[in-house]
Amino acid sequence: MLNRLLPFTIISIIFSACVQKDIKQFVTEDRVDIRTISPDSTDFSELQAIGKAIGDSRIVMLGEQDHGDSPTFLAKTRLVKYLHEQKGFNVLAFESDFFALNEGWDRLEKHKSKIDPFLLNNIFSIWTKCSSCDDLLNHYVPKTYRDKKPLIISGFDNQVHGLYSATNLKTFIDNYLKGKKINYANSEKYKIDFISFIDSIKYNKNLQKQRNFKEALQQINSELSVSDTTAFEIMLLKSLKALTESEISFLSKSSNYSEIRDKQMAENLKWLLKYKFPKEKIIVWAHNAHILKHPELIKKSKWNNWTVMKTMGSFFTADQHLNEQTYILGFNSRIGTSGIVTIDKKFTIEPPAKNSFETWIPETVPYSFVNFKQFREENPGKKKHFLMKGVYHFTDSASWTDIYDGIFYIREMYPCASVVK
Repeated sequence: MLNRLLPFTIISIIFSACVQKDIKQFVTEDRVDIRTISPDSTDFSELQAIGKAIGDSRIVMLGEQDHGDSPTFLAKTRLVKYLHEQKGFNVLAFESDFFALNEGWDRLEKHKSKIDPFLLNNIFSIWTKCSSCDDLLNHYVPKTYRDKKPLIISGFDNQVHGLYSATNLKTFIDNYLKGKKINYANSEKYKIDFISFIDSIKYNKNLQKQRNFKEALQQINSELSVSDTTAFEIMLLKSLKALTESEISFLSKSSNYSEIRDKQMAENLKWLLKYKFPKEKIIVWAHNAHILKHPELIKKSKWNNWTVMKTMGSFFTADQHLNEQTYILGFNSRIGTSGIVTIDKKFTIEPPAKNSFETWIPETVPYSFVNFKQFREENPGKKKHFLMKGVYHFTDSASWTDIYDGIFYIREMYPCASVVK
């Protein structure tokens, strides 16, 4: 019997080897070229390949190589519209103020005259001041509320920067803690070390004051009821704790300050999924450097230290259940210039490396999508490093097919222009 099966086994192995492709061949043959990134285009038929790749995923993360990449923002805007209108995604969560974009947004009167200034003042200005985000933030989001199919805005960043936070965070936290009858909230140290410091956590460079604030938080947490662990206020306190720990790490010249932030962003995102939006599908808007998973698969380069630093994406997808529900789409480009709208200096993007991902796509192709998840499924266990501008606008060697589920390629990058009001 064994002798009879042997020829079939050999044939099966040979057939499997023939079916499998290396990544260069896969990119060459299986990529899906895209005609336009214009947010004005209402023909979503060419985005169906991305929709099919996303499948039933509940979370889609959209990255960017730099916080000033104009074509990327246009492409992301078009994808947000497609995901909202045809794939049932009703929440758009930004890498911005967790408190302002949840508590503040929930309390906001949803009319354009209110939405426009709120988003301007509470989402990072790298996006709100970029003309390529104008269509999304100042037109599309308000329009969804007139159309009775609202796109809910949210945020998951523990950095406190929004105007709403500057105006309301201190009072919100104080009222909550006094309502919980926290004894420490009646002390002088509470006023000095905690309440008076909340608004300056991100900006105060006094190491001892940061440590005092952390100690105050620990005292508060020791008095809080364990029954409140899923409350928004508890997540907010955890975010503030992570923020001050990140600042302490930075001021102490430690190397894990970014990782502390990314871990808390992952926790905030998990909370949004489980408790605030348990029945909704969520789009995540952030930098490639935050959404990527398996940073250990990026070879250490002179620009980064990804081999030792974990990211939001890696923390988030460490939960296998969440990993199965998530599609991570990184963004990539070939040539051009970049720079953030709030900074005058712009820079030329380095040319693609020889035999890199960017060179496998013909120069005549303006935009393309490559489904790395499909490659993984067709080539199980096949990890191979190749060159690609996979995090920022410079080339690294990595097993990129395990780091992203897909890549949106843009031939020519250029920086944002400022919004003209």
